[in-house]
Amino acid sequence: MIYFLVFIYFLYVFLRCFFAILQINFIKNASLKKAVVLSDDEYKNAANIAIQNQKFELTSLIFNALVAIFWIVFGLKILYAYVVTDDTIAQNIAFAMAFVFINLVIDLPFNIYEKFIKDKKQGFSNLTPKIFIVDTIKSLLLTLVFGSGFIWIILTCIDFLGEFWWLWAFFISFGIIIVINLIYPTIIAPMFNKVTPLEEGELKSAIENLLIGLGFKSSGVFVMDASKRDSRLNAYFGGLGATKRVVLFDTLIQKLSIDEIIAVLGHELGHFKHKDILKMIALSAIMLFLFFAIFANIPNSVYESIGVFGGGGFVVFFLLFSPIFSFLFNPIIGFISRKNEFGADEFGARTKDKQSMIDALKKLGLENKAFPLSHPLYSAIYHSHPTLFERIEKLKNES
Repeated sequence: MIYFLVFIYFLYVFLRCFFAILQINFIKNASLKKAVVLSDDEYKNAANIAIQNQKFELTSLIFNALVAIFWIVFGLKILYAYVVTDDTIAQNIAFAMAFVFINLVIDLPFNIYEKFIKDKKQGFSNLTPKIFIVDTIKSLLLTLVFGSGFIWIILTCIDFLGEFWWLWAFFISFGIIIVINLIYPTIIAPMFNKVTPLEEGELKSAIENLLIGLGFKSSGVFVMDASKRDSRLNAYFGGLGATKRVVLFDTLIQKLSIDEIIAVLGHELGHFKHKDILKMIALSAIMLFLFFAIFANIPNSVYESIGVFGGGGFVVFFLLFSPIFSFLFNPIIGFISRKNEFGADEFGARTKDKQSMIDALKKLGLENKAFPLSHPLYSAIYHSHPTLFERIEKLKNES
């Protein structure tokens, strides 16, 4: 059974490597042709950055696969035998959290390289060692609190709710996800970034008029000091219900005109108007349900073959193999998401005007140094957004 599990992981890694190499070769060839969306220099620079990112992801993927195979063949048996002696809930939580934290520590050099070497070389990262250390400590504490609580809930369901414990665990887990979405903009995000109300002025008036005109209620318009960490541009509507708020990256305000910002926010509002958020939440619920249904009904002999037992073993097995199942669902989620993005672009164009939406997309592509093309198969597997070229062409062709 161990060899079968290793083979599954090997197949997963092989496929991901295949798609990554396919994308690298596509970008290399495309970069030699006439530039689209961007100027010639910007186009070639974006191609180089996209290739660098793919190579980094390939290296990280292969390394993490080797770590996963080590866990399957040797590591989990050793860790389980060392931590779980009496099979108590506390010991099972400790086993699962030890697995999580060991992987975070193993992955730390890649995070450091990405933030302080790759992203700085590409002109994105403004991160300082102090901010990185503080962010890492906060992330670890949140992982400890929420992770331990989540695992305790799963183990309690396993111990006390009988054969269909996984169904109850699914409902509770989904409820936790909704709660986290509710508290993220008001509690979690401010732990990492300074979030302040947008100052009075022309931009705030334009945004408030947009929200009123579309009948969109929010708890306010806020600015996040994203430039302290990264130069990329972004904006989002965070939260659900009464906690909804408009959050603008300070980098977005610095680089885009008021009309372009309104078009971008119109795009985000389009997701709400089209119920895209609810659709994706429903899709996530289906995916989570299938995860629990599949993993909870895997024969115990599979878990035992890698040296894990009980609830802690289920959680760790879930964490270890869920990336493979997510990979299988990616094309479905990506297809729906890309369709939603086209609709939101169209809504953003109607909110302001088509040219403002196109100009905003071009500036986002320029400042984020995004290569505007992609291999169709790679997009179908991975991309939640259409390529920049596709989005702009679709807008140009809209009547």
